[in-house]
Amino acid sequence: MAQRFLAPEIIAEGVIKQNGTVSDDAHLVTRGYLHQNVLNGIHADSANYIEVVQDGGVNKLKVKPLTVTDVTVDNTQSSFANFISNVYTGSNFQEGDIVFLAQTSPVESYIHNGGSAGTGDDWELINSGLSDAQIRAKLSASSGINYNATTGEFTADQAEIQAFFSAGTGLAYSAGQFSLNATSDQITEGSSNLFYSDSLVDGYLAAGQGLSYSNGVFTLAANTDDITQSAGATNKFYADSLVDAHLSGGTAITYNAGQISFSGDTGDVAEGTNLYFTDARARNALSVATLTNDIQLLSKDTNGVLSVALSGVFNEFSAGQGLSWDGGGEFSLDANTDDITELVGATNKWYTTARVQADVGVSSNTDELINYSAGEFSLRLSELRKEFSNQSLTANTALTLTHSLGKKLVHVSAMDSNSEAIDLKVVYVSTSQVAVTSTINLTGVDIAVSV
Repeated sequence: MAQRFLAPEIIAEGVIKQNGTVSDDAHLVTRGYLHQNVLNGIHADSANYIEVVQDGGVNKLKVKPLTVTDVTVDNTQSSFANFISNVYTGSNFQEGDIVFLAQTSPVESYIHNGGSAGTGDDWELINSGLSDAQIRAKLSASSGINYNATTGEFTADQAEIQAFFSAGTGLAYSAGQFSLNATSDQITEGSSNLFYSDSLVDGYLAAGQGLSYSNGVFTLAANTDDITQSAGATNKFYADSLVDAHLSGGTAITYNAGQISFSGDTGDVAEGTNLYFTDARARNALSVATLTNDIQLLSKDTNGVLSVALSGVFNEFSAGQGLSWDGGGEFSLDANTDDITELVGATNKWYTTARVQADVGVSSNTDELINYSAGEFSLRLSELRKEFSNQSLTANTALTLTHSLGKKLVHVSAMDSNSEAIDLKVVYVSTSQVAVTSTINLTGVDIAVSV
């Protein structure tokens, strides 16, 4: 079933369009449908012959009585002027009538154009045949063309035509024939065969390795890379291989491929103020102090080796709250949050339910819909939507509904007993009430009012 609009009056301020097919007497039609299917009037050109009349409340076309064209053959008048003077009265012929003047040569025919001047202006010439001689007499020729008015033949006059032409720069003309009479100064250069010029030569020539070229002049522009060294030459180019062959290493020095390296040891270098290391020198430099009031933890043997008496060190340590000690030098964390005291005014505090509940809340706006209490948020449907079930509507009589949603502009939707949507007229009475109206009596209507 279709959705019904039951408001007593619907006013559309904008444009309403419909895409469906018009197939029922109750359907609204579009402007396009009217243009394609409804006759809106009579064109001005046809208004004298067709009119629109009503028949049973329906507009219908009516064709007016048509005038039949009359054809007249006049065998007496020898010219159109005689016909106008002797036959035409201005009212004895009407628009569309045709007259043939059989006594004219050739025969002429005219049609009445609907005029009412009573003169020849009321007529239009349809045709006027001409004889061959009459046609030939109307033709003529000009320079270059000859015309025979007797035979109607046109011919070309070659002498006159040749006189139309003359030669320009680079050309000669005689008896209708053109010949070339130009020099290279009068010929335009093409794209493939070019005239000689210094710029074309300069553009064609280029320098190779060790040379440069500019404006017709070649110049040496070489370096050693462009010159080959002669075999057995006295003056040779530099090469790494020549240097490597000339250099070698000495005592504690090595040379290889351009790199000089020190290859000796301390045996090759005499000891100066800075002394070399020896085990004996290091051992003699170490000693252990003798303590009288503290535990002696360090000892040194005859080889200069230092050692720590760990058992004496371990006896000095023990574990406190939140720590454990294995007695062998290892402490371990053995604490929980109960062993750690929260500092007064600390930034990082321990979690508690009371702290979370005290820190969370909802905004203080007057239209706030969310409720919060003891750590629980709630949003009740009754604060957003009120339903009015099984309502009865009397035709054209407003039904006031109290929704108490706190907003005057609310959304109102309705469905009939068949669970189909219906549109009602809605008046927003206040922030707590709306009034709905139907054009017909309805029962079993469910209405919802929502924010």
